[in-house]
Amino acid sequence: MTRPTRWLSLTGLGVVSAWTLTACGGGAPELTEISDSAQQSMEEAESLTYTLSDPDGVHEDDLNSMEFSGQTAQANFAINANTADLDMEILVVDEESTFIRMTFNDEDMQAMFNAEGIEEGQWIQTPESEVADIEQFTDEFEGLSDRTFALTEGLTEEDLEAVEVEETELDDQAVYKYTVPATGETETELYPGADTVAFYFSQDSSELVQVEASSGENTATHTYGDYDAVEPVEAPPEDEIADLDWEF
Repeated sequence: MTRPTRWLSLTGLGVVSAWTLTACGGGAPELTEISDSAQQSMEEAESLTYTLSDPDGVHEDDLNSMEFSGQTAQANFAINANTADLDMEILVVDEESTFIRMTFNDEDMQAMFNAEGIEEGQWIQTPESEVADIEQFTDEFEGLSDRTFALTEGLTEEDLEAVEVEETELDDQAVYKYTVPATGETETELYPGADTVAFYFSQDSSELVQVEASSGENTATHTYGDYDAVEPVEAPPEDEIADLDWEF
């Protein structure tokens, strides 16, 4: 397994009706139209929450789940990542203050991180030498919208004609669901291993709320929310920070 700054960077719905884009008439907007609007909303959002759940390994990554929540254009966000061997939380407060909290399920992994002796539940202040590496996530999430919509931008006219559209509900919210073949001309690093990708857009705001990347019977779920509603991340209380010098 690689260091976290590599493997974290990345990389009962009721169907009312379904039809292809060529026959949707006055119902759901065309995929390209709503996709462009949703991408603009995501790019303009000053804060956002993005989560990934991939328990079946569709994306063939070490990550079982991950959540990013914070400001999109500055170093202020929280990350929670889970693998079979390690659960990790990262708080980036600003360009100079970063904290990590880890729970290990594997002793070898604990040794690799030089984490023996660290009390479980305590935060570790990240050495300055590691801050630059961790802050690369700021750049990663500034480009989240491009990676999210790369698949739809790469679809050919033939692909677009095969897109299935449904008006349905997701978590009691009216949404448009577009099921897209994962065969676009543009390679996408966000949905590797998927055969089909389903995009869910809010019918009210046109914002993207969820993406399901499926391979056979397995599905990885990407969710998007809290547009412009994430509070700034603050440092943990002093009594929860380990009093030690640590590096990995």
